[in-house]
Amino acid sequence: MNRKKRSGLSKPVVLAVMVGAAVVLTTLFLLSQEAFSHKFLTSSLVIESDKSTEPSASPADEVTSNNLDKESAGAGKSAELGTKRFDFRLSTDDTFYGLMSLFNVSGTDIHKIARKARPLFNLSRLRKGTVFRVYTEDGLFNRAEYRLGEFDILTIKKEPAHVAGAGGIGYTIETRELPWEIKENRAFGVINNSLYEAGIKAGTDPQTIMNLSDILAWDVDFASDIRKGDTFGVVHEKIFVEGKYLKTGKILGAEMMNNGKRVTAIYFEDSEGGTGYYDENGKSLRRTLLRSPLRYRRISSYFSKGRYHPILKRYRPHHGIDYAAPTGTPVESAGSGKVIFAGWKSGYGNFVTIKHNNSYTTSYGHFSRIKKGIRKGVKVEQAQVIGYVGSTGISTGPHLHYEVKRGKKLINPLSIRPKANSTVPKVDRERFEVVKEEMLARLSGQNAGVVVSSRSGATAEQDG
Repeated sequence: MNRKKRSGLSKPVVLAVMVGAAVVLTTLFLLSQEAFSHKFLTSSLVIESDKSTEPSASPADEVTSNNLDKESAGAGKSAELGTKRFDFRLSTDDTFYGLMSLFNVSGTDIHKIARKARPLFNLSRLRKGTVFRVYTEDGLFNRAEYRLGEFDILTIKKEPAHVAGAGGIGYTIETRELPWEIKENRAFGVINNSLYEAGIKAGTDPQTIMNLSDILAWDVDFASDIRKGDTFGVVHEKIFVEGKYLKTGKILGAEMMNNGKRVTAIYFEDSEGGTGYYDENGKSLRRTLLRSPLRYRRISSYFSKGRYHPILKRYRPHHGIDYAAPTGTPVESAGSGKVIFAGWKSGYGNFVTIKHNNSYTTSYGHFSRIKKGIRKGVKVEQAQVIGYVGSTGISTGPHLHYEVKRGKKLINPLSIRPKANSTVPKVDRERFEVVKEEMLARLSGQNAGVVVSSRSGATAEQDG
């Protein structure tokens, strides 16, 4: 009796389990089909908009998500009339095939487009984070656009049936240079704490400030030379594409009053195509050695014949400069030369020594790590990163220990005043004087904001 009762109760349980399993399996199957149908597309549809006029030729970098379902880009919208635009912010797994499939472009045509585009761009290499734009006309694919770089765009356009011919649907594939222009911008500031802070306050950008510090690095040590009240002026390029600001360009001229001393930098291209920055006398600002191997830092310990060592608890010579900086701050070679030592050196920790193409040798200690590829015998260029600030060896905190030898004698790095390594060629001196006078006028506020150069778009087409 009890056996029958238990057996009878088990039947509905078994049925329920079987039904539940069937539902789960069916759901999984449907989901797997859905996932398979979109396995090539993980991007989000970030813009859908109606266009009553001819749209812009370049995918916007600034796109705002409105949480539209990506299915709205497919057949579900095929009945809608007019021009529609769809922008996709690409993810790592997105493919050209998957994107085009959403717009009912056949696999044959997708492969045809990819083959035709290959001489201009490999469509299998769409980059994560970029925007792929598609336009439809009355629900059907019309054209696609993809930004190749800052100034170039790839366009894929469907040809009308009478143009494509009897062979089927055709596509025109071309690259186009977007219209751009370069304008001059002048900034002037007074330094109260740092060049960076003053530059931002003056309305310039971080990249220009870094470039300015690089240009003046041979004459101004921004760790030890800066005084409150120092002033600077800079004229630099601003690059605009299709009327919109893209980025800062090169510095054309700069001047700085540092502790009563005037430093000037004039950008000049000689008749041989060489470029550089020169002072008012035509001497290159570039020197054999940088004043400092770090960009942003402060001096925590100076060159001394008798410094008290905080760890060893005794006085001993300190034949270098210690620059305090956060762990990981890049350290640059002060000059071009050959690495003669790279590795662990007792209390100096990770240590690098470079022999330069003159009588100087520079050494760098306490690296958190030496940059990959920096080893004995390797040649390095001036301002090339060779390692990163750390606290290895005998050290109380993250800093760079920097030493300089002239011949075999250790010298104070701050006492070095290397000579200019070049001057404006004699054949170009007259033209340099003209460029210099024009730039000095611009630095004083005259003729600022003029267009230096501009160019409208140009097209290069790839036929089938």
